[in-house]
This record gives sequence, structure tokens and C-alpha cells, in this order.
Amino acid sequence: MNELIKLGRQLWNNAEPGFFEKKSHEILSKKFKTIGFIVEAFEGIPGFIASIDGDVKSKAIALISDMDALPVPGDPENKYIHSCGHHVQMTALYGAALLVKEKEPELLKHISFIAIPAEEYIDFDKRKVLINNKKIKFMSGKLELISRGVFDSPQIVISTHSAAFKNKKYISSVLNMAGFKVMKFSFKGRASHAGAAPHLGINAQNAASLFLQACAFLRESFNEEEHIRIHPILKLDSNQSVNLIPEHVIVETYVRAADKDTVDEVVRQLSSAAFGCAGSIGAEVDIFINEGYEPFKEDLNLHKLVKETAEYLNIEFIEEKYSSASSDVGNISQKKPTIMLGLPGANGKFHNPDFRIIDEEAAYVFPSQFLAEYLKRVVASLPPL
Repeated sequence: MNELIKLGRQLWNNAEPGFFEKKSHEILSKKFKTIGFIVEAFEGIPGFIASIDGDVKSKAIALISDMDALPVPGDPENKYIHSCGHHVQMTALYGAALLVKEKEPELLKHISFIAIPAEEYIDFDKRKVLINNKKIKFMSGKLELISRGVFDSPQIVISTHSAAFKNKKYISSVLNMAGFKVMKFSFKGRASHAGAAPHLGINAQNAASLFLQACAFLRESFNEEEHIRIHPILKLDSNQSVNLIPEHVIVETYVRAADKDTVDEVVRQLSSAAFGCAGSIGAEVDIFINEGYEPFKEDLNLHKLVKETAEYLNIEFIEEKYSSASSDVGNISQKKPTIMLGLPGANGKFHNPDFRIIDEEAAYVFPSQFLAEYLKRVVASLPPL
């Protein structure tokens, strides 16, 4: 299994942004071709579907993996890091295919292996350029592939993700995850000399600061059972001078919650607060709302099979009732029976430059072994043809 550890390290060292995972695509697709899989690349973007016979429309089960990485905060070279562990997913995708082919090759007539770009909902300016150039229609990889019909054929979708539990070796399964929308508040005031004539200006930063306070006060009114999360950040224009009343300020946030109706209600509350805060000091605000991801709901039959597989392998099984994180796999889960398996081996510092793999065998080798056994059970659960 040194091959899988080597692959995991190689993918870690080639972290790339969403929709630009060229090297990751090359590394991973080459590995699949080497063991006899037919690889069908997606048009115009990184990622592919691998199958043993090239007949992807006949496959009842799709095992999927994310490919993209996150930017290193404050790095002058704009480097990226796999601080969400997507290199682990890619390694497990290949490792599961390798082990199934070696031990249960007849199962492969039911399974496709899909490498998907751009799970992280970031780099909006880069992705808008791709949309304007008609390379993509959607801001995330799974939403794009859903629109292209990639998930029309599979009956079952199996996804994975690094998890944050401290146990040395386990498999976890999350039952529900948050959905979200993206909100952008553009506060507009009037510039003036901050020392000589502040009374002639309208401070957009003050309006935005009031709004941040409103967000903080609203938090205590949120029902904990609805798992509402907001996390606004304030951005001044890059050329803002300290001796100039800020004329324009941006506040951005996700609105996350367990269901879509709750997300919509919080969007309404924040919009009302923003208009009130701006109007109170004579400023204006424009509000832009983008659809994010649907809430994730796990298929209970697939969940049961994970537990049975863990018991068979004498591996600790952790059932996670809810996660306030979000993923575009949520959109798939609203259409198809779907599951997300949590994988060990990482230190759990997600979206942090200190994220690291602390147990390579647990992160790269064990998930491949578990998935090979799990896929056998999922295939056995399929209705007869």
C-alpha cells in the first residue's frame, strides 16, 4: 500500500484552485488508466469519470471525490493548500478502484469513479470569468455536472471527506449538513476629508459596522435546533485612505441552516437589518444574493450499510447527527440516495494553513480498504435487474 501513500503525498504537493486542477487531473487520470480503466474527461474543465468498460450510463453506483484546494491566507504567491483534505478523497477514489479490481472485479460493472472539480464555494471572480467565457454555467463542480446530466444515471452516490475526530482509526457518517446562500451588502456613503470636514461625508464603514452589530445581536434570537450560522466579514476598498471618510464598504456572509426555509428567513432578517443600519446614518445599501448549496440529507439505507461494514471489519463507527459545514453534494442528495463517509488520519484543522495528515496509513490506505468492502455490500443491496 505504499503506492497509495505516495499518491496521497503527490496530490498534497500539487494543490490547485477549483476548475483549475490540471495537475491533479493528470496525476489521477493516469493512475486509473494504468490499471486498465477507461477515463472520460469532462469538456472544458478538469475532472473525469472512470469505468472499467467505458459504459458510464450503465453504472448504478457513483463513487465521487473532490479535487480542489484552498488558498493559503496572506501568501504573496497565491499558493493553495489541501486544507480540506480533498487529496485524501482522490487517493481513496483510486485506492478503492484498485482494490475492487484486484479482489472483486465483477463489481466494477456496477460502479463509476468520478473526480469532480471546485467543491469549495470561493474564487468568485475567477469563476465568473469562466462563466462569461461559457466554460461553465455554475459556480461549483457538482452543480455544473448535475446540469450536464452526469448524475442522471447513477442510482446511488457515495462521497467521502476527511473528518475531525481524535480516534486513530474509524469511519463516520453524517446524517445532515447545512445548506446556505451567499449575501453581499454594498454600503454606499459619501467621501470627505476625515480631519477637516468629516461632517460633509457619510461614513459607509459606520453603516457597515452598525450592521455587524445587528448581526451579532440577531444571533441570540436564532433557534439552535435550526443550526443557523452567519459569519460576516467587512471589506474596504483597496485604495481606502486613512484620512478619507469611507465612501464604499462591502460586507459578505454565508447564511447557513438545516433547511432552505430557515435560510430564506434569515436572509430576510439580514436584509431588513442592513437597510435599517444604512438608513439610520443616511447611507445606502445594495444587497446581492447568490444561491449556494442545498442542505445534505443522508440515505438511511446507505448509512445502515456503513455501520454494518464497520462492525464486520471491527472498526469504530461514529454517527454524526449534524454538521454545520456545507457541500455541493447536498444538491445531489436532494435528488439521489447519497452518503458522505468521514475518513480518519488528519489533525482536523480544516480551512487552516496548519491542516496536516498525521497518520498516512489511516488517511490513505484504510479508506481504500473500507470503501472496497463497503462497495461490495452496496452492490449486493441493488435490486435485481
